[in-house]
Amino acid sequence: MATSIIISSTPEETRMGLLEDKVLREYLVERDSENHLVGNIFLGRVENVVPGLQAAFVDIGLEQNAFLFVGDDRRLTEGRSVLVQISKDPRGAKGPTATREVTLPGRYIVLVPGNDYIGISRKINGALKREHLWELIEKNKPKNMGVVVRTVADGLPDEVLLADLKTQLAAWQHIEKRMRVSKAPVLVYRELDLSVRIVRDYLNSSVEKIVIDDKDAYDRLLNLLKGVPDEDIKKLKLYRGTQDIFSYYGLTEAIASISDRRVDLPCGGYIVIDHTEAMTVIDVNSGSFKDPSSLEATIMRTNREAAEAIAFQLRLRDIGGIIVVDFIDMHTEAHKKEVLQVLQKAFTGDKMRPKIQDITVLNLVEITRKKSRQNLDSVLYAPCPVCQGSGQVQSPETVAIEAKRRLRGLLKKPGACRDILIMAHPLVAEYLKTQLHAWDRELNCSLTVEEDAALDVESFSLLDNS
Repeated sequence: MATSIIISSTPEETRMGLLEDKVLREYLVERDSENHLVGNIFLGRVENVVPGLQAAFVDIGLEQNAFLFVGDDRRLTEGRSVLVQISKDPRGAKGPTATREVTLPGRYIVLVPGNDYIGISRKINGALKREHLWELIEKNKPKNMGVVVRTVADGLPDEVLLADLKTQLAAWQHIEKRMRVSKAPVLVYRELDLSVRIVRDYLNSSVEKIVIDDKDAYDRLLNLLKGVPDEDIKKLKLYRGTQDIFSYYGLTEAIASISDRRVDLPCGGYIVIDHTEAMTVIDVNSGSFKDPSSLEATIMRTNREAAEAIAFQLRLRDIGGIIVVDFIDMHTEAHKKEVLQVLQKAFTGDKMRPKIQDITVLNLVEITRKKSRQNLDSVLYAPCPVCQGSGQVQSPETVAIEAKRRLRGLLKKPGACRDILIMAHPLVAEYLKTQLHAWDRELNCSLTVEEDAALDVESFSLLDNS
């Protein structure tokens, strides 16, 4: 499968698109560096310990304290300094999640300070090759230092691998130095920017090219790839065009569709994606599709296509956490198993490793997907100021009934004006105009309606029109 990575880097934001066979599969956006905390290392101060949660809340110098699971460790007390690394970004009212197991990922190895072990990626095959890597790391790593050799290290010269190890050890020494001279809370290590992390984590033999539109970021990536085979360096290309790079590669429409609540299926059915505080809920509908052969054929084709679309959308929108899918009711265990297999196969290639937990008697499928970054929704969108994120506003009839209720109360007051102007949003004003004649007679007054597009749909004004 031909894979390309498109990166746009500006002072305001960095965007990344991962294409497989020219189809946009992943889209990431990073803006304010303070909002992206995953990978950052802080010397924090324990604010309070909650034994009932087996957790502590750690002041890391930001607006929200970090949540740290401590288990049965009773040595961690309030006021104590502790080194933590952020594993999950803050989400809504919840602060970031932290861990005391620090990792420093490099291009080819991952350094794990405070642990004394060596791990070799399971995807590196060959007993002799694995033994050589183990001996190489064992000979060159300090004591009490864990090292994990990544898959991309397979086949590299020893000196390249050791150079990466040296770089990560230097980073750890810098962190230790900052810890000695700093007072908690303080940031002691900032994770690399998105463009560098993408190349570090995604570049492998299946990637044909990485195109970036910023010269400074391009130079940083070249420096990251120093010492790798020439064929990998040649994959990195600088885009010099004047058109937006995502528009140039024809990705504008795909990016715009990320916010769509409804996603149509090839057969004529569709899925609906809704977000709640605790989970994402996806509903599968047959829509206009009707298989002429049987009802069961209609159900199965819709569910199969929905399973593939769901896997695609979870990855594209970077939806994490708990996902519940309401498939169309299937009546045999064989059909349920088939749909789960289609879903599992469609998850292949997703680095967030979605896991299908179960399918219930109500045909609800529970999925969990690793969640560390901020949701793409929270980066790109803000709650609607009218509906406050609910997706609904009062109907024109509901607003009109409230206006009539207020009119009744107003007209009961002694000396009340009987000539009244109602200002309302055009949608509501259109409905009110159909009610004016009846309201004039019922309320014994003279009413006039005027449109005001500046008003919210649920707002209106009652004014003296005399």
